Amino acid sequence: MRPLWTCLFGLVLAVVVGCSSKLDDVRGSDAYIKDVKFVGVERFSEKELLQYLHMGETSRLPWKDRYAFLPANIPVDAARIVEVYKAHGYYDAEVLSITPRVKAGRVRLFTRTPGERAPGKATIEVVVREGKPTLVETIALEFPDGRPGTEVPDPKVAEVALRKRVALVTGRAFEIPLLNRSVEQLLETLREAGYAKAEVKEAAEVQPGVGARVRFEIRPGPYYKIGEVRFEGLGGVPERFVANEVDYAPGKPYSPRLVKKVEANTYGLEVFDTVTVEERPSETKKGTIDLVVKARPAKPQSIKLGAGFGLDPVRWEQRASLLYTHKNLFKNLTRFDLRARAGYAELPSMFNPQEHGPIVKLEPTLRQKGLIEKRTVASLSPTFELGIWEGYQFYSPTMRAGLSRFFTRFVEAELAYNFRFVDFFNVSPTLKGENSILGLDFRDPYTLSYLEPSLRIYLTDSVLRPKNGAILGVVYDIMGLGGDFSAHRVRPSIRLYWTPHWRITFAGRFEMGWIVPFGPKGGAPIDMRFYLGGADTVRGWGLRRLSPQVFPEGCVPGEADCRGIPVGGNTMILANIEARVRATKMLSFVAFADGGDVRAGVNQFALSQFNYSAGPGVRLDTPIGMFRLDVGFRLNQTEYALGQKIWAVHFGLGEAF
Repeated sequence: MRPLWTCLFGLVLAVVVGCSSKLDDVRGSDAYIKDVKFVGVERFSEKELLQYLHMGETSRLPWKDRYAFLPANIPVDAARIVEVYKAHGYYDAEVLSITPRVKAGRVRLFTRTPGERAPGKATIEVVVREGKPTLVETIALEFPDGRPGTEVPDPKVAEVALRKRVALVTGRAFEIPLLNRSVEQLLETLREAGYAKAEVKEAAEVQPGVGARVRFEIRPGPYYKIGEVRFEGLGGVPERFVANEVDYAPGKPYSPRLVKKVEANTYGLEVFDTVTVEERPSETKKGTIDLVVKARPAKPQSIKLGAGFGLDPVRWEQRASLLYTHKNLFKNLTRFDLRARAGYAELPSMFNPQEHGPIVKLEPTLRQKGLIEKRTVASLSPTFELGIWEGYQFYSPTMRAGLSRFFTRFVEAELAYNFRFVDFFNVSPTLKGENSILGLDFRDPYTLSYLEPSLRIYLTDSVLRPKNGAILGVVYDIMGLGGDFSAHRVRPSIRLYWTPHWRITFAGRFEMGWIVPFGPKGGAPIDMRFYLGGADTVRGWGLRRLSPQVFPEGCVPGEADCRGIPVGGNTMILANIEARVRATKMLSFVAFADGGDVRAGVNQFALSQFNYSAGPGVRLDTPIGMFRLDVGFRLNQTEYALGQKIWAVHFGLGEAF
């Protein structure tokens, strides 16, 4: 099938009906198959049976395959139907008739050939007599060389466990695909339990219409463990760091899954173009298999340049970005990432810039695994930012140093130290008044020193792109180790994912936040308080607009010329739910519902003022990232909604959560 973009290009230029297998290219046919009807078919669904045949149903979608009606294929497909039934235990099945009905296409206008017709449409009716299936009478497991598990008892390879891996069932139809699957599953079970050279042979005595007797001859062979893990072709990558990633393997029972894990963990270092693992029986230690990891180093450095824009009801920005990466700095697997972004922002929009200014962010990050302890990742990130928000502009140098570690596959813990210095300028007079709800919390400039321990539990099928499961997390900021503020800031969260079908994923998030000031410097800086609204939280609101606000003197909330300044709150609650539907490999559609609220007080909740929004979204998954467009609509009116639009458009990168 041709790529989608070529199909669309062809549609625009040539106004064709389809882009794959054009009917005019198929000789001997002047019609395509519109519908295939099966009569008397109960064992298979229509979709299952069609996948074995030449005939098929032409979709209305222009990028799908088109099936030409060729009379010569009728006897071929009749024979195929019979063979399919035999393979599934129906030895008496027969095709009684295949009847095509062809409707001529209309005469085309504006063609060089007078009277030329468009392709016609064919409907095919297939009548089948299935008959009775031949059932499985007995299933026997035979062990000519002895049963597995004698060297190392393992319940996974006991006869009872092996029988559960047989896909055939006595009293049900004898099917060749299930026979083959049984062999595969028996071999998989034995090899995963350490029997690397296991063999399984199947045999069946079939009397059509009477029954089938199935026999599996199982030869487990010797039991193996993993011996040494050696490396070849590492180039400038130090072996001890690579060995740390696979040090769990030696001494473990051999299994193909373990070998693949060794390969995946080595490749996951991101410093190799290719990684393959070769299995070699040990020459010195009987009963062991050595693994030889063969790698080809990748280029350690890369650079990416890009340009983009941000679109929000209360903020527009245009920016250029740079990402420089060195994956093996100092030749000890230290990773260096330099992210740089520069641009210009307008609030609330480019066409109505009431506030505007440059935006710059320079963020170098050094990261190394194994510097302190072989499973611990150490990181250091000094950052400089120049930015603008409603009511002020600022510049801020910061420093973050952290240690993170996975405990098993599921639990990740991190401890980070942060230092911030923030200097505000072009500050609105509204923020400086001590009689505002901020009080002494607005300090210009300010310094802040705090610890940030966090914990995440991944009960999902994937850490990076989960489809099923839950992610539990909590982040705890302890402010007050120095500087102008002291407070506890806690953010617990849970994310849920469920994929009942590969095209449909349901995702949900629930998050809360508390800021609890303490001591004589009790409070939190304005840029670290809680805000909602925008592309990643409650999408019926503009960026940070779902928040307590302060208003200029004489300004009446709700009037057209009265624009408040969001100042954040000390208590936050957020909930999201999404239905993500994949249309093609790149294109997905989303329906979402969001809710949330932010309150100025400590541990203050106002459930009667909870804010709801919902809407549709589109996702385009490209090699450089996922582009996201969401349109949110507010579903209720609350005190924060005065003067706000009832809808908001957001453009961003990546999923909202």
